[in-house]
Amino acid sequence: MSKFIKIVIILIIILSLGLILKKLIRIDYKKGESGNNKSIQEIEKYFLNITSYKAKIEVTVTSNKNVNFYELTQEVNLPQVATQKTLAPEDLSGIEMIYQDGKLEIKNSKYNLSKIYNDYPYISNNGLFLTSFLESYRNSEEKNIEEKDGKIKMEYKSGENKYNNTQILYINKSDLKPESIQILDVNKDCKVNILYKEIEF
Repeated sequence: MSKFIKIVIILIIILSLGLILKKLIRIDYKKGESGNNKSIQEIEKYFLNITSYKAKIEVTVTSNKNVNFYELTQEVNLPQVATQKTLAPEDLSGIEMIYQDGKLEIKNSKYNLSKIYNDYPYISNNGLFLTSFLESYRNSEEKNIEEKDGKIKMEYKSGENKYNNTQILYINKSDLKPESIQILDVNKDCKVNILYKEIEF
């Protein structure tokens, strides 16, 4: 084998190792940018600064007599717009609430109906919105944040009524995405569970 071919082979091996090393460094860098290296206080600050998101959620509401399931999409861009559209159950699909510039519009695309309410209080305070949880958490006197088993748990005492006494947000620490919000009654039973199927900030 000629000396030139040996040099070419050695250069190819060195370049290959360099590319592999570069990829490994890039993967480690991306891991460093995830939530794994952030403190609880940094994660709390990150979430309290969220003002816009798009999500697909599944909501389970448990009452004394039955359990109801809903599938919704939400799009929030504070303070201008908040929308929520019902996908399921079938008899409610197509109902959409749009809050914009102090007006609330409720539309039903199935029946081509629409009603507008002027000077309406901000819609995201309805409890199903992530931003509503975060605002209430921010203003609560009784709140706690902790990490356990790769999850961040943000909890506050709402005390609104016996069915909405405590609210808890569970966050996946590795990707900083919310997993669920639970609304608990005074007996610590979950009355509303909001499961985030998809979310992007």
